[in-house]
Amino acid sequence: MKLKIDRIELLNGLNKVSKAVNSKSPLLALTGIKFTLTEHYLELVGSDSDLSIRCIIGKTKQDKTIIEIEEIGSSVINERLICEIVRKVDSEMVEITIIDNVAKIKSDKSIFTVNCIPAIDYPPVVFEDISNGQSFDIDALELKNLFDQTLFATTDKESRQVLTGLNFKCEGNNLEVVATDTFRLSRKNITLNDSLEFNVTIPKNTLDNVNKIVEVGQLVKITVSDKKVSFDLGDCTINSRVINGTFPDTSRLLNATFVEELKISTKELIGAVERASILLTEKNNVVKLNMDTEEVYISSKSSEYGYSMEKLNDYAYEGEKLTISFSAKYLLEAIKALSSEEISLRFTGDMRPIVITSKTNPELIEVILPVRSYS
Repeated sequence: MKLKIDRIELLNGLNKVSKAVNSKSPLLALTGIKFTLTEHYLELVGSDSDLSIRCIIGKTKQDKTIIEIEEIGSSVINERLICEIVRKVDSEMVEITIIDNVAKIKSDKSIFTVNCIPAIDYPPVVFEDISNGQSFDIDALELKNLFDQTLFATTDKESRQVLTGLNFKCEGNNLEVVATDTFRLSRKNITLNDSLEFNVTIPKNTLDNVNKIVEVGQLVKITVSDKKVSFDLGDCTINSRVINGTFPDTSRLLNATFVEELKISTKELIGAVERASILLTEKNNVVKLNMDTEEVYISSKSSEYGYSMEKLNDYAYEGEKLTISFSAKYLLEAIKALSSEEISLRFTGDMRPIVITSKTNPELIEVILPVRSYS
């Protein structure tokens, strides 16, 4: 195999596929990136068996020559070494020649010789359409917003693996996306052009990588089946397993009859909660919201540092007098995800879930559970 390739284009491709490589994989081939050079393009593949990423680099791009192909072939090069070499060499083009599982990598000033792994040792990775899959298209910006508004509510506890992912449930044209760690919940509804039916939970790690790779302006094709999901980004394809297990039914949290409601300026509430958090620690970050028709204020108390209280001004409250405590961190993350100037907090008592919504982002609902705190 022999080619000369634009260094920046190669580096961009390597950065994408390397996100799927596990340097500690017991299978030596999976610690590398598979290079496959054809007469028309270079294919790069990285995989850890659960997550696989393929990037295609064509011979030309916008009338500029990207690859000069001299001899086709395939091989596997250690991911860390090839990425570091291509990142640090000072050259517009990089020449790669692989003979007898040894790669010679040349730039204008440098020559590296790196041992390779035979391509035949690399496990087969299939990127074709998922068998029995259902597909839909979504704008890249809408997809990135979806991730930013929901992924933070997943858990990192492997004991509840199904909660470490984002649940995609489609019935007809409505796609419902939910994340929860049992202490909070984020749900967004998206209207699709086609009528589909599926219910899968996709690992957070996969979606984090999609979020990093996808570029605004792209149209992303997502294909799901009972076992796999695929994200087609044009020159890059991301395949992942889905998480086994049944995602919990969270609809009951959102169908309650609310007794109290607080409408308030987002800026004022964020500022008050952040100031109340000054006296709190990471282990104890509970703030208290005190509400009645006469006044609303935020307070916090720390046995180590002291007490704070701040009255709120720009609000409207309906309901009986209510005092409720909650995690400052969880509330701030939920509010910021809504990205609205005014939000609504609805309550059904001091120990029932708090539902947070906004008029400008009605398809997104955030929920946090209250906590028991000091008297």
